[in-house]
Amino acid sequence: MRLTTIVLLLFLLSAFAIGISLESSDFNNVNTAIDNASNLIQNITLTPEAYSNSKIDMNGIYLILEKYIQFIGVLVLEVMRIGIKFGFENPSYFSPEFIFSLVKLIIILVIVSLLIQPLFYLVIFIIMGFIWLKDKLNKKKKKNDRR
Repeated sequence: MRLTTIVLLLFLLSAFAIGISLESSDFNNVNTAIDNASNLIQNITLTPEAYSNSKIDMNGIYLILEKYIQFIGVLVLEVMRIGIKFGFENPSYFSPEFIFSLVKLIIILVIVSLLIQPLFYLVIFIIMGFIWLKDKLNKKKKKNDRR
């Protein structure tokens, strides 16, 4: 499991926790704040005028970078909105025991995913050891047969 996946899982858990904490307060304020942040992210522009001294025309690169920043920003905010809304509507799903078991499951998945590649190398090393041992026994057998 990659580090980005772990960060996204923890991000979702924190969004659920925010939604649970908003159960007693006003949810519309948070929804309005996320809408405003989404509008601000969609209005991000990169100014190529600051780089007018360069002789290379880089407007296409700026446009692609601008669209990428807007996409990632809106994606993060919408995931946050979904997490907050789910936590707000279902606070009973997130008892402390459930969160503890979920974090424990994430840690176990991280450990297993980190051990997959070394275990694969260990299996290959063991197979190569058996092949080496077989070759040594075959050479010894041939040497004994010659005598």
